[in-house]
Amino acid sequence: MAEKKQNNIKYPIAKNHQLIQVLPQFRPIKRGARKRGVERIYTSKDGKTKAIIMMWKELDVADQDLLLSILAIALPIERGNILDETSSTVKKLYEQLELKGLLAKWQTLYIETTLDELRRELNRSDGAKTYKFIRESLKRLMNTSIEIETEETIYGTNLIGYEIDKNTRQIKIALNPINALVFLNDKNGYILHNRKERFALRNETAKALHSILVELVAPNQNKVLKIDTLIEKVYLDNMDTQQKRNARRAIKTALQKIAQLERWDIEMYNNGTVKVKRI
Repeated sequence: MAEKKQNNIKYPIAKNHQLIQVLPQFRPIKRGARKRGVERIYTSKDGKTKAIIMMWKELDVADQDLLLSILAIALPIERGNILDETSSTVKKLYEQLELKGLLAKWQTLYIETTLDELRRELNRSDGAKTYKFIRESLKRLMNTSIEIETEETIYGTNLIGYEIDKNTRQIKIALNPINALVFLNDKNGYILHNRKERFALRNETAKALHSILVELVAPNQNKVLKIDTLIEKVYLDNMDTQQKRNARRAIKTALQKIAQLERWDIEMYNNGTVKVKRI
């Protein structure tokens, strides 16, 4: 079993909408290597749909931790509030989402939380460094936009909107309408993240890979995957031969760590593939 970290998280399960989940946004980033002004473009296999992700500052795995914490806090029905753009108290919050096209007509939600609750859900220590990270990460998430273009329409949104009261440390966080669908209508599909499993993994590569695997392998199923495919999904960047060799070692180590979790069975083969089973 993987070494367990002591934590007091109250919301261990996060639901992420399938569309937000499959669009690559987060990757392991070395200290000082975060890029600015990143744009990633993905086109569907049939060429009929294009997704554009635009980031003020690149998002890393710690930013994904915060987004999953927000989505976990939003899961209990009593935590979500309808975001009404006509209300003067949350109008600015709504505007921060910068909704385009059909998303401007969709209903969405916001939650009310605190810096301290987010800190606890992130399983981080109480201190200035943690609260600085939360504020900076919220800013990066808000300044990341997703735009979808089909043959018929273009629509888009920022990942979140937020507002912090510096005096009370209260925070209002707006979910984008796509994520809000998970809470307003479960039938639209979502990916479940077990945050306790994620906390048991110590490094960013293992956490990033865990997020990919919960997307690719459904519970009570198994799938054979290529190691090189997992490298592309985790790291997102082009690599030279040495970088890819290092990444392959890192992915294999991360797979070994995930295999130590209770509900995972992983077997690596010499042909560059791995069999992953969720129990």
